[in-house]
Amino acid sequence: MKSLLGRLLAVSMLLFVTACSSVSYYTQAVVGQLSILSKRKSLERLIADEATHETLRNRLQFIQSVLAFADDNGLPVNGAYSAYVDTGRAYVVWNVFAAPTFSTELKRFCYPMVGCLAYKGFFAEQAARDYAQSLADEEMDVYVGGVAAYSTLGWFDDPVLNTFIARSDERLAALLFHELAHRVVFVKGDTQFNESFATTVERTLLRQWLTERGQPSVFDAYLEDEAKWQQTVALITKARSALAEIYASDEKASVRRTSKHERLQQLQDEYAELEQTWVTQGPYAGWMAQPINNAQLGTVAIYHELVPQFEALLATSGNLRAFLEEVKVLAKQSNEVREQRLMAEAESL
Repeated sequence: MKSLLGRLLAVSMLLFVTACSSVSYYTQAVVGQLSILSKRKSLERLIADEATHETLRNRLQFIQSVLAFADDNGLPVNGAYSAYVDTGRAYVVWNVFAAPTFSTELKRFCYPMVGCLAYKGFFAEQAARDYAQSLADEEMDVYVGGVAAYSTLGWFDDPVLNTFIARSDERLAALLFHELAHRVVFVKGDTQFNESFATTVERTLLRQWLTERGQPSVFDAYLEDEAKWQQTVALITKARSALAEIYASDEKASVRRTSKHERLQQLQDEYAELEQTWVTQGPYAGWMAQPINNAQLGTVAIYHELVPQFEALLATSGNLRAFLEEVKVLAKQSNEVREQRLMAEAESL
């Protein structure tokens, strides 16, 4: 408790060195985090409690087995996910992403302790949407996405949340692997590096986990989803490159706006055609069905754009533990050095 209060006090003290307009934002962050922590219930006690519903007990025991697997493979579990919290809502936070009308680059939001990130998180959905609207009023492209889980990077022992516990076994395991990866490495101000690294760890361990569980059919389905994912990301990457050229042109704003709309529509049409080649629905069906903008496309880039480079580094590292150590060293380098190393690894294969 003393450690918890000390950390919250440290966060609270930052309120006095930020601009007045930011005080309310940091206040909601502190209050929101404290609310989550105050509702924690020990997994061990819940599992042992006869009053615990059998479904919940089974999920908690399943999570313990996944954490043991993660720990055996080098992820720093420590005290993470040793407690459970029912938030009473569908998502724990809502992230706001934004990008200029004529830019594929996401707006960066800067914070005292973690540097600049490509999103701004809120514990209340309406607050997130109100902030997004304020950015839209400034003619920014905006996107609000609900988040089922997030990592406090080891500042606190992150709990299991009701927002993700009902996921399928493989999706729940993947989420835990991803969030635990953030406890290995976190580079201030480099969202793309952090998220692409965590996604690489997630995918690598999920493959291994499914294989060791002897679930070939589930693994085959996962590989099928992976192929769909890669095809979809390729379409999005191509669209973002085309949009970047449109935005950099000397055409009038009205012409660039029309070209932007046409290219985004082309992306949706291409995805619809791609889905026709699949037996089952693709991973981005709902996402592609809504209006698309620069901010929304940027969310795919930060999570996946560097994954091929990280996978190349993993291949040359030999195994996951060696890879984690390589990334720890890489994380201490400058942005330019990190980028050059990752690109060199990808080109070497």
